Amino acid sequence: RRQRQMCIRDRSEIDPGDHGTHVAGVIAASRNNGIGIAGVAGGDGTRGSGVKIMSCEIISDIANLRAAPNAFPYAADHGAVITNNSWGMGGGPDPDAIPKSYKVAIDYFIDNAGCDPVTGEQLPSSPMKGGVVIFSAGNDNKEYYYMPPAYKRVIAVGSNGPTGVRAIYSNHGDWVDISAPGGDQNRHFDRGGVLSTVPTAYDKSGYGYMQGTSMACPHVSGVAALIVSKYGRMGYTSEMLKQRLLSAVKPCFLYTSDAADERSS
Repeated sequence: RRQRQMCIRDRSEIDPGDHGTHVAGVIAASRNNGIGIAGVAGGDGTRGSGVKIMSCEIISDIANLRAAPNAFPYAADHGAVITNNSWGMGGGPDPDAIPKSYKVAIDYFIDNAGCDPVTGEQLPSSPMKGGVVIFSAGNDNKEYYYMPPAYKRVIAVGSNGPTGVRAIYSNHGDWVDISAPGGDQNRHFDRGGVLSTVPTAYDKSGYGYMQGTSMACPHVSGVAALIVSKYGRMGYTSEMLKQRLLSAVKPCFLYTSDAADERSS
């Protein structure tokens, strides 16, 4: 029997979109099969290996983020411990300037994922107690608080281009926690983007290049999944995951690709 998924249409069927499929491929595309791309946490090629994806469709052509607050508790209650969010709402005046319903939902996931709903203790079937929420930082090239990723309890992901410096479009500020490859087609043309899976209706090959912090975010989520796969156990917590994820990084230059070119010329 198929479980009902929380999505924008409140039904289990997911309408495959180019953006969501591309993001999912970065995380979970099968590895070692000689086809297409290798997802960050796509397994070793054997059946059943690799991360499991729960698709909670919150954006479609019929509404805009209406289901977002419902997706977080649904995911927590159905076994997820990491949530990738390649979406955002726009700028705000401070890091906590998100609607209360979103804050409550995000807090619920962080506090309750992997836990028994009655005792609050870690479930024996879960690799981690508590959840980690990862958001893309947005593509406005602004140093302002972008919601919800600027919220202090989530991990906000900026984007680097192929040269390793901040992509020209990536939002930035002291609220951005980490950066990852997101592509830079402005400077490096189509193939300067991230190659990942897309529906065949978008590209007959099933693969295509995109750029954005939306593509950087799943790189971090995939690494987070790998960390949990290695270290997850009874007693492992979401704070342990965050500490390992955010401390094992290289310094990131804040200037953009254009500025880097100017400095080297």
